[in-house]
Amino acid sequence: MHERDRAEEHLRIIRTLMERATIYRAISAPTALAGGVIAITLAAFIWLREHHWAEKAPEVMRHISTRGFASLWLCALAILLALNTFFVWRKAQRDGRPFISPSMKLALRSIVPCLVLPAATTIWFFYDGYEFDNELLLVRVWIGFYGLALIATQHFAPRSLVFLGWAFLMTAAAMMVASRQLEYYATPLVPNLAMGATFGLYHLIYAVCVWKSPVRAESE
Repeated sequence: MHERDRAEEHLRIIRTLMERATIYRAISAPTALAGGVIAITLAAFIWLREHHWAEKAPEVMRHISTRGFASLWLCALAILLALNTFFVWRKAQRDGRPFISPSMKLALRSIVPCLVLPAATTIWFFYDGYEFDNELLLVRVWIGFYGLALIATQHFAPRSLVFLGWAFLMTAAAMMVASRQLEYYATPLVPNLAMGATFGLYHLIYAVCVWKSPVRAESE
């Protein structure tokens, strides 16, 4: 009986999430816009800095270290997570709902398993992976598993968010297939452009497509 009650509660939470899919889409739009702007700005900053110093000191292969490259992008992630937390908290306050609700817990349980390997890869990278210029590997893992995290919400999230996840996943897969060609180019040019194109451009396209779009039950 306990298992049955838990299953019924689980289904009730999923039904609630599906009913609120358009609300979550409305929250994801400003988050995606902010993320896109931050990512493109950071990618442009890294590219311009490398290009500038390459002209002044061409004998130096790179001017932003591998750890520095990863640290900059992790700082951008921290800023974006803080913004998204604020948007979700503000919406919960307006609706009179608890910030950490059963719906949020279910969503986190769906997403967190997809973040274990990226977290482990990041720790490995800072420990000794950075010594071998593994930014391209790190970026592929970040892009691919971010896509998987979005796809993991497909049972209750707006379809537009799931499509965004597939765009990230397919991009990571294409980068894996074309590894030899991509590694031919200088580091961190390709990893930086990949981060700017996916976390920057993809998020901006998503924000433009869903912002103030007609409200409809996308998740059905």
